[in-house]
Amino acid sequence: MTEETTNNKKWITCGVIFIIVACLVVVFIFAGIGLNNLFSSNNSSQEQNSGNQDSTALPLDSVVPFEAVVQILALYEEQGELQVGWSGSGSIISPDGLILTNAHVVLSDRYFEVDALAVAITVDDDRPPVISYYAEVLQADEALDIAVLQIIADIDDNPINRDDLNLPYVLLGESENLNLGDEIFILGYPDIGGDTITLTTGEVSGFTRESAFGNRAFIKTSATIAGGNSGGLATDSDGKLIGIPTLLGYGGDGQFIDCRVLVDTNRDGVTDDKDSCIPTGGFINALRPVRLAIPLIEAARAGQVAIKYIEIPTEDMDIPEPGVVLFQDDFSDPNSGWGSLSGEYGSVDYVDNHLQIEVLEDNYIIWSTPQKSFNGIIVAVDIEVLNPVGDGEYGILCGYQDTDNYFALEISEDGYFSIWKYVDSEYFSVVDWEPSSLIPTGNGPFTLTAACLEDSISLGVNGEVLVETSDPDFSFGDIGLIASTLEAAGLKVIFDNIVVTDITP
Repeated sequence: MTEETTNNKKWITCGVIFIIVACLVVVFIFAGIGLNNLFSSNNSSQEQNSGNQDSTALPLDSVVPFEAVVQILALYEEQGELQVGWSGSGSIISPDGLILTNAHVVLSDRYFEVDALAVAITVDDDRPPVISYYAEVLQADEALDIAVLQIIADIDDNPINRDDLNLPYVLLGESENLNLGDEIFILGYPDIGGDTITLTTGEVSGFTRESAFGNRAFIKTSATIAGGNSGGLATDSDGKLIGIPTLLGYGGDGQFIDCRVLVDTNRDGVTDDKDSCIPTGGFINALRPVRLAIPLIEAARAGQVAIKYIEIPTEDMDIPEPGVVLFQDDFSDPNSGWGSLSGEYGSVDYVDNHLQIEVLEDNYIIWSTPQKSFNGIIVAVDIEVLNPVGDGEYGILCGYQDTDNYFALEISEDGYFSIWKYVDSEYFSVVDWEPSSLIPTGNGPFTLTAACLEDSISLGVNGEVLVETSDPDFSFGDIGLIASTLEAAGLKVIFDNIVVTDITP
């Protein structure tokens, strides 16, 4: 069987993603005015409301230090104009413009290159924030999901003297002194419920351990923290910063609050607000304690620049040993059962003793299956890219039930890997696209291996494990080979020597 569908990884602009961003750029969207003009308009508003700022820039130690909270806008350039991709929150921690936030709020991902970061200042508790500055990343740690920014220019892109900023800021507290039941205040700019700053309160409900970060890797809280508050301000009862609301923390089972519409989930050829949003993390009910941010803050104050990306550990991961061969094909026989396809969007066919998939449309997926059924298997196949496009993707399907239910394990030309699935025609990311130095450069050939077992799923390349996870869906089903495009069409990939085995007892 051969199937085709639009790809599941296309980025769209801000209006569909976050309601709050739509509010900020409504003039831009409906009047066709560039974002720079919007910034200029808001800058004038800031001058009118300058009386609301604390001109003395004293440290804020009130119970609700909202003046130190900012909204951060991740911007990308399109046709010479800056547009908003997403937003988050942050806290000013020094009068010269150091800002503490989450790493995922400010760093690029595979779909979205952050070209600039705009900072919107809180002018009052009943008004939208005023876009006032640009900032740059000085320190970031993806594993901690913490970043420290420095304001570097006004919104007209004029350099500023940091010593002249004199901004209101929040004092750092002692997260290690917190106890169960202590009151916590959460401040930020959620992407739902309006465009002004929001305060929620709760209690310390527990702590979560991680081997790398100790017994207080996360502070759990009963406070409700909506998406967009990521990176915002969590204070104790004295108004001192004790934590950062962190999207990637522990959350409710299966509940998601921050997500982005990246995928044409309803397959109508357009990625819009009719599609399901893709969760990028769990429901936010956890804080990274400020203690873990101190080394990054100190390095940023010293002017040091460093961005630390997540490295996927592989020492405890192994592809299981293959057992009995259940199926194999070298594609020398064009009647061996793989479905063929030929059309304007691409093709699948036997070519020169290979199975060849060509994708002629951007943001498109094409795959083929041999129409068999397996349970608890290891799949290995040789892959070579005949016509690279820069960000093409290719891999293995397993647990294939039908066109609306299956797993896909893929790597990409630009060095990323992912595991995703369709369940009743709805897309879910099992493992988000992550970069890996283990993925070979060049066009191959190389060997991709997928272990699709009842209790785990893993993906490897050339004998090196990229990722291992677990998922209860589709422990049995057909296999398949898949190729897809992101922004460029014309990808051509060949597959050879596929072998399916069970595992060694």
